[in-house]
Amino acid sequence: MLSPRRMGELLRHAKRNEEILKRLDEVEFLLLGRHGLDQLLPDLCRTISEVYNLEAVTVVLCRDHKRLWRILGGPRNKPLPANCFWRSRKDLRIILSDLERPFLCNRVGRELIETFFPESPKPASMGVLPLWSRGDFLGALCLGSGSLKRYEPGLETDFLSRLGRKIAIGMETCLVMDESRGMERREAALEMAGAACHELAQPVTTLTLMIDKLLRTSSQENPLYQSLIQLSREVDKVGSLVHRISQVSEYVTKPYAQGMKIIDVDAAAGNSGPEMQKEVDK
Repeated sequence: MLSPRRMGELLRHAKRNEEILKRLDEVEFLLLGRHGLDQLLPDLCRTISEVYNLEAVTVVLCRDHKRLWRILGGPRNKPLPANCFWRSRKDLRIILSDLERPFLCNRVGRELIETFFPESPKPASMGVLPLWSRGDFLGALCLGSGSLKRYEPGLETDFLSRLGRKIAIGMETCLVMDESRGMERREAALEMAGAACHELAQPVTTLTLMIDKLLRTSSQENPLYQSLIQLSREVDKVGSLVHRISQVSEYVTKPYAQGMKIIDVDAAAGNSGPEMQKEVDK
């Protein structure tokens, strides 16, 4: 028969496990309700902070993860939400040494602050949970506490590992959803570009041939001659546009009137350099 002391220990342990599971369920509820990284990341840090009563929570994304960078990085994408940052895998490995296990520290120095909490209150102790999914390193979830004992090195990290796995799976799921939507938009853009080229190519060719014929048979003294020259230039511009549309291979938009967005033909075709801009401005 168990002693009262042993019974009390078991009850406390059961209560603690129940609380851990309850918190994990709240995090899981957040993950299941988000269908893209742009929906998940803005709420993730705030939710983790509230559920675990933490002073600072950040998400560090791996700059070397090509799929993440394609969806969230680069000049064409929106800035990352608050408390989310890019860091290279090399830099993280230098600081953490081991990217496979949670990192706990209650001597938080300047380098750790600048890397993991650059815009957050300085924590007294911190935990960094590597985020792995299907063998890919996505980044890390960083937890900061005002208590020195909260993330003291050597403490049990099983529940932290479980939390990291849940977050990584949720992020991977959102990433796949984003990629799926991107592929659908890309296919739609390619289909529209193909249809536009098909419908415009023949009329543009006909216009070009007719204008050339009129120019050959007209005298330069004809009052309409210069108008034909200008018209020929404009048709050439349309022909150039049709060619650029035929090169569209990605889904890239740019702002338009009244808050609308339209496909950025040059960027979607991979032609956004100065040479192309000069040709457009001729």
